[in-house]
Amino acid sequence: MPEPRSFGQQLREYRHQRQLTQAALAEEVGCAVESIRKMEANRQRPSRSLAARLATILQLSNEQTQLFCAQARLVGTAETKQTPSGLPLTASKLINRQSEVATLHQYLNAEHIRMITLTGPGGVGKTRLALQIAQQSSKYFPDGVYFVDLAQATSVAELGLALSQALNLPSSKYSWQRQIQLHFQHARILLILDNLEQLLSATAVLRWLLDHTTGLKLLLTSRALLHCAGEYAVPLAPLRLPTSSATLSELKTNPAVQLFVQRAQTLNPQFSLTSANAEAIKHICWQVDGLPLALELAAARTRLLTPEALLAYLQPPLALLTTNDPTAPARHQSMHNAINWSYQQISPQQQQLLRQLAIFQAGCTLDAIQAIVPNPQQLDLLDQLAGLIDHSLLAMQAEPEQPQRFRMLSLIQEFAAQELSNHGELNTLAQRHLEYYVMYCESLSEQVLEQRHALLAERENLRAAINWAIRTQNWLAASSCIVPLAEFWYRYGTSEELQSWLDWLSTKPLSPRMHARCSEMQGYIAAFLQSQYRAGQAWYQQALAQRQAMQQPAAIAENMAKLGEITMEQGHYAQALEHYRSACSLYEQLGDQEAVFAMHDCQAMVLVRQGQLKLAQQLLQQSLAYWQQQHILPSLAFSLNYLGMIALYQTNFAEAQQAHEQALAIWRSLDDQRGIASALNALTPVLVQQGQISAALAAIQASLKIRWSLHDYDGLAWNLERFAELLSMQGQAELAIQCWSKAQQLRAELALPLFEAEQQRLQPTIAHCQQQLSSAQWQQIWFDSQNLGLANLIETLLAQT
Repeated sequence: MPEPRSFGQQLREYRHQRQLTQAALAEEVGCAVESIRKMEANRQRPSRSLAARLATILQLSNEQTQLFCAQARLVGTAETKQTPSGLPLTASKLINRQSEVATLHQYLNAEHIRMITLTGPGGVGKTRLALQIAQQSSKYFPDGVYFVDLAQATSVAELGLALSQALNLPSSKYSWQRQIQLHFQHARILLILDNLEQLLSATAVLRWLLDHTTGLKLLLTSRALLHCAGEYAVPLAPLRLPTSSATLSELKTNPAVQLFVQRAQTLNPQFSLTSANAEAIKHICWQVDGLPLALELAAARTRLLTPEALLAYLQPPLALLTTNDPTAPARHQSMHNAINWSYQQISPQQQQLLRQLAIFQAGCTLDAIQAIVPNPQQLDLLDQLAGLIDHSLLAMQAEPEQPQRFRMLSLIQEFAAQELSNHGELNTLAQRHLEYYVMYCESLSEQVLEQRHALLAERENLRAAINWAIRTQNWLAASSCIVPLAEFWYRYGTSEELQSWLDWLSTKPLSPRMHARCSEMQGYIAAFLQSQYRAGQAWYQQALAQRQAMQQPAAIAENMAKLGEITMEQGHYAQALEHYRSACSLYEQLGDQEAVFAMHDCQAMVLVRQGQLKLAQQLLQQSLAYWQQQHILPSLAFSLNYLGMIALYQTNFAEAQQAHEQALAIWRSLDDQRGIASALNALTPVLVQQGQISAALAAIQASLKIRWSLHDYDGLAWNLERFAELLSMQGQAELAIQCWSKAQQLRAELALPLFEAEQQRLQPTIAHCQQQLSSAQWQQIWFDSQNLGLANLIETLLAQT
């Protein structure tokens, strides 16, 4: 049986029957001679419309035409299989783009969607994703998938030339648009136009093509949207970054880490992610924003540098992120080139705004931009911001109940900052930035931590403002950003950084008032954040003397109150009462009723420690009524918690539980972590006494976890004692002894004695525990526990079930 004729053989026989040369047939059809040669050699397939045109010119019968066109589109053999045209090779696996791939396939399958723009910053992987789609889309586009690189095209004419070459269109008197219409009017083809951002002027031409064809679809990659009718945008973000707490197994599945490791292994097959280099690789991914191109360029350096050494060189990263690969496009040979490519596509006004926005760190609000960036016309500013967003150089972020923020990727920010400095605009803008954030700090209320979400968003801007103030010796501005936010900086910055700032301020000629504020902040940090009560006492005594010299009664009273709390925690109860009563007297003279009731609560704390429970209870109940009437929630929770403690000592367990749970609910509503930990700690023995062991374990573990995260060693001593009580009741004598031993060691180091009422309450529990072991065993465990690491003990306690 003879072999069936291929399409190429049929075309050649029909051409010979008509006595046409390849050139003559090409001229009649309106295509290139090379196209006829490739079709006869079975190396190219015509579109449906072109096959029908060939059949007409070759004067085929209806039956011949039907068979000829069917053979032209036949797929499935190695000889005739339709493949995407002109696709560059992809040497790497696509990582973590499943969502975008699914969206693109959905759009490509939708009849009404004809133009799709894949957008994102330079180096984010738009071309790689487009190639993946091209390889997967042949079945949807039987007449061809064509990939056209437009990186070198700068005009509509050059776009037409690139398309003509990709589609193998002949030279003709017709325009290239008309040629595409002529040859592909009813063809189902996909045109992938790569790097279109420098050809946004071609929008009208592309729209014309879609309007004059029926099956043509466009997939565009561009750093900027075309804003064309019918355009569907698919934004491409950098790869997901690992979290700060990610484990080694989690890092192995993180897409940014996977890409870095994959690229590093192409240079060194022995390279792997290990527990030793995991932290460095995680920080490298953060440093380069998770941008695929930046990750690849960084990974290429692992041929010479370990991840740890590479991380040190990426400070800042832009200069190191380069390659000598001659096959890479110029715009991809460095991250600087990639960003500069986008920078050159925007207007001079947008370039200036991008440079100016580099003064902000980790984003900014529109209010900040309007205050700092000189731009007299608000609508013009909004238009310029929109343009930067369209070109993927800026992003807008919105969170519930927070002002919208504008932010650049850190690599773009570094590039823009270099341009800002090169244009001589840095000093003026940095000074405006500092002035704005000084006003921002001065506008904050005294309850700084209640505004921590806004402050966390502005933390890097505030830090930059402080560092500029230090650089320019503007100590007054620096103090305005440091002192009022000292507790915030301690909790959400670094204690070393804050200490260096305060030490720097202490040497500057500040006003007496500001020096007193600095002393108070030093005292607060030492006593109430680090549990270093002796150091804190010295600072507050210095602040008290400073306030007395300035004759500021309200500030004097506040320092008296702080000294009262410090001396109370050290067990100096008579001295503490004297401080509290002196402060209370001053507040009465000032007519500050709220402060007076606060001092009553503080005196009650001392009275509880002295065992004067009824007097303490009377003071707290008076205060409680006032806090309820005035709806002052933090103070209300404080009074309730201490009333619950008194009820515990009076063995009124149900009453104690109710008071602690009410306090806990209030502190949770305020998201006050220290208050939550205090209520949970106080609730634990109440639950134990009522046999609610599981609830008690959950409460003390939650309190312990919070206090450990806050480095609250005073609170940790309480936690260990309460945990020991629970463990003793469960018969875990050895672990209970370890807790009591470690708690006593902490109290000795901090000079924080356990007050008598609590000692008496714990005595029966300790005696019960001692009965479970011999005296020698007890002493040995107690002694060994002194050398036990606190972190190890806490890890053991948190693992209890």
